[in-house]
Amino acid sequence: MLESIPGKVFVVGVVLLIAMIAYSSQLMVFGPALGGLTLKAFWFLAPLNVLVAMVFYNYYLAVTTDPGKVPSDWVPAVVIKENKQLGITGPRVCKACNIYKPPRSHHCRYCKRCVLKMDHHCPWIDNCVGHGNYPHFMRFVIYVDFACSYVVGLLIWRVRTILDSMRHFQFDADPNTSEIVFMVLNFVLAFVVLFCVGILSVYHLYCIAKNQSTIEGWERGKVEKLVRRSKIPPVVYPFDISIYKNICSVFGNNPFLWLWPQTPKSNGIDFALCNDADPAVVFYWPPRDPDDLRPSIFSIQYKRQQEKKYRQSTNQEVEDSVSDDYYDSGSFASDSDYPSDDEYRGSRHSQQLEESLYGLSGISPHENAYQRRGWESEPEDDDSVPLANLMPRKSPKESKDD
Repeated sequence: MLESIPGKVFVVGVVLLIAMIAYSSQLMVFGPALGGLTLKAFWFLAPLNVLVAMVFYNYYLAVTTDPGKVPSDWVPAVVIKENKQLGITGPRVCKACNIYKPPRSHHCRYCKRCVLKMDHHCPWIDNCVGHGNYPHFMRFVIYVDFACSYVVGLLIWRVRTILDSMRHFQFDADPNTSEIVFMVLNFVLAFVVLFCVGILSVYHLYCIAKNQSTIEGWERGKVEKLVRRSKIPPVVYPFDISIYKNICSVFGNNPFLWLWPQTPKSNGIDFALCNDADPAVVFYWPPRDPDDLRPSIFSIQYKRQQEKKYRQSTNQEVEDSVSDDYYDSGSFASDSDYPSDDEYRGSRHSQQLEESLYGLSGISPHENAYQRRGWESEPEDDDSVPLANLMPRKSPKESKDD
């Protein structure tokens, strides 16, 4: 259902939601409570406006920045031999784009192209989240968490001031109806956004600490399951170098600028590997399930194998039949050496066969012959009784009365 909605609708909806929470709360709740355009209001609301500005700017970068395009002339630097028993299928190839896939890249069916270090396709930014815009996306969700937390904190402060004024019988400080409505509305919106985006932020921070994307997290779980079932030998995830270096690979080497908008320094193709990793594993990661590499009964490869086996068996049967036909026993038999159909029917073997069939079907051979030729057998003795003989006859007295 969401696929039928244009992506720009989601972008406009996100912008309106951010503006609704940020500015309606200041104009209808915080501003009047702080006395309008005062220095106190400036100190209270300046941090919120800075956070909102960072939210909008990083959202703009996440929407407009290209996530990473795969070079059409890229080829693997290492020759990989296919080994289906170990789950190694050779270099990764995109069948849709007809190009080699660099490490950690995947094909997006929405963008209809391969994306470098693809994480997922996000409808809320109408773009893929990949190598080029993943830092902007993470800064956007982090600033959303900060801004919504600040709004919720100010709303809690406003409720406490109202309760304190009521406790001290300062009824002139009671809020009006519009302020109460916007307080409830902003609290609900900010809390829901904080809850949903907070869960998303926690998960992606975990992925950054492990230096894995959302897709790679699913792939690692599947590979670990194959290792536990002894389908493939143990294999090390090659991109997990350390927590600090993993964070630097996304946000940059300077910790003081991790939350400042900046483009990634790497090219999205070459990545640092851990010490225990095989340099060739990055070109075929993740290992496949050996059972999945076997041809399916619905695949063309399986059908070709079955056709090949059928042709081989058919050719063998033809060879056997040809060898039997041309076997020379020293004598020849022509058609005249075999009895004709009429001669066979009159033979003793034919009579015995017909008698045995009569015992099974209950029909005599003669009647069976007549039925086969469309004739009707004429009974020798007619035991049928006329229908008039079965009718009750009336006495002469009864007929006279009639």
